[in-house]
Amino acid sequence: MAGDSGRGTPGRPAAAVRVGAADGHTGGPRTVPLGMAVLLLGAAVAIAVDVRGYRDGAGGEPGPAAIPILVALLCAVAAIALVFQTLRSTALPGQSAPSVLPVRVIATVAALTAAGLLLQQIGFFVTFTGLAFAAGLLAGARRWWTSLGGAVVITWVVMIFFGRLFAVPLPAAPIDVFLGG
Repeated sequence: MAGDSGRGTPGRPAAAVRVGAADGHTGGPRTVPLGMAVLLLGAAVAIAVDVRGYRDGAGGEPGPAAIPILVALLCAVAAIALVFQTLRSTALPGQSAPSVLPVRVIATVAALTAAGLLLQQIGFFVTFTGLAFAAGLLAGARRWWTSLGGAVVITWVVMIFFGRLFAVPLPAAPIDVFLGG
């Protein structure tokens, strides 16, 4: 056929060819985002169940459950938004939907696990700077030094904001005390 890119068959336009079947991805382009939505919703439920045993704040002040409840709500909203976005999105003809590399998912889980294990030993600042730096790299930062600089600034601001303003006790190492945590 004239003008045919070679991807179609006679009597069938090239845009109707199924995209993504030859790349070995059998779960479909929607599997990973919907799985993430289920994980986020599961995290929201787990946090909400865990928070039930917290005591209320005194004198109208928010109690220790205020931040976890906010995190649970944000997880639930993100899960719902991810479901809607995934169900609405379709790949353009001739393009495959972007896939999530399993290596990045495994690296993210490893970084979160390491942060949880190292938090008490090396303190908040070093742990969460490393976690934010790893998140920047895993998200596809083009320059590692901008990811590192952003991680340092964000962690310091969070440490000052929560440690000083809200008086949240964060695990402290000597560097945390020096930086004002």
